[in-house]
Amino acid sequence: MPTGVTTTLALQNYRDLGYVHAMTQTTTLTEPAETEAERQSRLGWEAERIAEARASIAAGYYATSAEVKAWIDSLGTDNPLPVPYPRHPRPR
Repeated sequence: MPTGVTTTLALQNYRDLGYVHAMTQTTTLTEPAETEAERQSRLGWEAERIAEARASIAAGYYATSAEVKAWIDSLGTDNPLPVPYPRHPRPR
């Protein structure tokens, strides 16, 4: 069995009138699997990012659905947009 990991990324953009656009990309990594220390480091990093996102949401910040839709639609094009970051205070 070859060393490496195969991952699949599936993005679905639900559009008006129930139209669904799906883009799937499969990538095979040829690097060896991560060590336990690397795994623990990655999991810690991921936990920190999740905590930051939850704090941002709790503070009332979000990216608009229009920004997210435009970003998703730009993926796979010659001019992909940057990831939309939460910067709008949620109306209360």
